Amino acid sequence: MTIHKTIRLIFTFYKSFLLASLLITGACGVLFAEYGMGVFKVLFWLKTITLAITFYFINTYKAKEYYYYQNLGISRVLLWSTTLIFDFMLFVLMVVLLYKFK
Repeated sequence: MTIHKTIRLIFTFYKSFLLASLLITGACGVLFAEYGMGVFKVLFWLKTITLAITFYFINTYKAKEYYYYQNLGISRVLLWSTTLIFDFMLFVLMVVLLYKFK
């Protein structure tokens, strides 16, 4: 399978919780812009806990969708590792940019 198809399939998986993730990241950004670096530890744990809740929710309610991705050659580990790393790096990038341009 080509890398383009793999990325497209991972993005299709990520779209199932993209809106919730972006809302949490945006809320963290607003709070960081308002209160500064003093609130970073709380926001870090908020983002980490919401990612864990998302992981649990998707694993519980969409467990049968994994067969689709597995049949296309993409494992659960690849799906979750890429989406969670991408989502957390998006959060870190937002915080760094807000800190730099504040």
